Amino acid sequence: MMRISDFLKRYHLHGSLINKVEYDSTTKRVSLETELCKWQQFDYDETKDPEMIEGFNVFEDVTYFETDCVKDFDADEILEVVLISATSSLEKVKIVTDGGNIIMIEAGNVEWHSL
Repeated sequence: MMRISDFLKRYHLHGSLINKVEYDSTTKRVSLETELCKWQQFDYDETKDPEMIEGFNVFEDVTYFETDCVKDFDADEILEVVLISATSSLEKVKIVTDGGNIIMIEAGNVEWHSL
């Protein structure tokens, strides 16, 4: 697990697709089902890696979650990801998609899990 700011330095999310967003208030976890643009990542090897990989961005220790969901997520392309605030224990990120959806998450950490 890593802080959101470190995650955003490691993973380039622009152009990736969000298929589903789930929030579990009991476990304080947000999961974004994502098709990650593998070809935009620093470790991409065009001789062996697929251009897109499926998986989940999992945010844990979530203290704030909001989505201005104007429609269901259906391969919404990520247009913008911005770190909008940070403290020593929590960071807040804003994700904007081409479907007009906005996701705001404040969490302690996040991790990518490929399928």
